[in-house]
Amino acid sequence: RGATQVIFGVGIDVVRLDRMERAYRRFGQRFVDRLLLPQEMSAFESNKRPARFLAMRFAAKEAVVKAMGTGFRHGMWIRDAGVVQNEWGRPEIIWSSRGAAMRDSLGIGEGHISLTDEAGLVVAVAVLLRAQS
Repeated sequence: RGATQVIFGVGIDVVRLDRMERAYRRFGQRFVDRLLLPQEMSAFESNKRPARFLAMRFAAKEAVVKAMGTGFRHGMWIRDAGVVQNEWGRPEIIWSSRGAAMRDSLGIGEGHISLTDEAGLVVAVAVLLRAQS
C-alpha cells in the first residue's frame, strides 16, 4: 500500500474578468512583467485572450498562497508561484526558487490547481498536499 496523502491546505479565488481587462489596458506590459513567471510569459505571448490569461494566472496565484496559509505576505510574492499547462492542457503549479524554498519550509509537497471561467468570472481552486516524510 502507498502512503496516505494528507491535505496541507485548500485555497480558492475569484477574479472579475473586466477588472483584469482594465488593469491590462492601463498598465500593459508593466503589469504582465510584475505578474508572470518566465515560464508563464512564453504561454502569455502566444495567447489570443490576454486579459483572460492574466485573470486565470492571478486567481491561481491567489488560490495557491491561500492554500499555503501565507497570502502575499510572510515571504510569498506574486511571482513566487505560477501555473503552466502540461502537454495535455492540465494546469500545473510552478514555483520560483523563493516560492519553492517557502513551500519546502512549510512541509508542502504536491499541489493541484483547477481553473475555470464563466459569466465574466474566473475561479481558481488550489489543493496542496503535505510533503511525504
